[in-house]
Amino acid sequence: MYIACMNKLIAVIVLLLLSLTNSVGQTNVQAININDSKGKPDGVWYTYTPAQMGEPAMAVLGSYDHGDKTGTWYTSDGQGNMLSIEQYKYNVKDGEMKYFENGQLSCVGHYRGLNPSYKVDTVLITHPITGEEKYFYVPTERGSVRHGMWRFYDPLSGRLIREEEYQIDDLIYSKDFSISAADSIYYQKRNAQLPHAKKTTAGPKPLKIPVKSLIN
Repeated sequence: MYIACMNKLIAVIVLLLLSLTNSVGQTNVQAININDSKGKPDGVWYTYTPAQMGEPAMAVLGSYDHGDKTGTWYTSDGQGNMLSIEQYKYNVKDGEMKYFENGQLSCVGHYRGLNPSYKVDTVLITHPITGEEKYFYVPTERGSVRHGMWRFYDPLSGRLIREEEYQIDDLIYSKDFSISAADSIYYQKRNAQLPHAKKTTAGPKPLKIPVKSLIN
């Protein structure tokens, strides 16, 4: 899962670089990290914050639509480990979110973004017992609400350990998934053989994002 996510991020960066390069191989530096006529960020943005004051380094790649975050946003730490893959709409979280621990998937959940163009937004909910559907008015000042299924995984084994379902931030269902003694022994042995579980003297290789050199 980690390799797939890292490959996805690298593929996004490669496509970004290709889009910034013209027919004679020159890179258009002005195509990233730009502001519109009103001074709002617009288009593809990449930022890298070095480690400081006890806070870890962080790299963020995503897009703005005249000041509003939109589409997919990727965040990784200074070691190249993916931290999150989030979806945005109306400058708030909307859709499927993925979160990681040490580069391994730990959570997949869903937010419902509320349209800030209005004071209230309508959200469809389903009664967990009767199945009856109704629209509820939700103040948009809340930004985003958890709405849908959230699944939590053991980062080492990838095993599903908990499910939670929300409707407008209200928890309506939850379930913990136990593991048998035999499975526990199996996972312990398998995890011990995984590359990230073995001790090494050279730490993990940092993810180098070429875009950084373009914006200095």
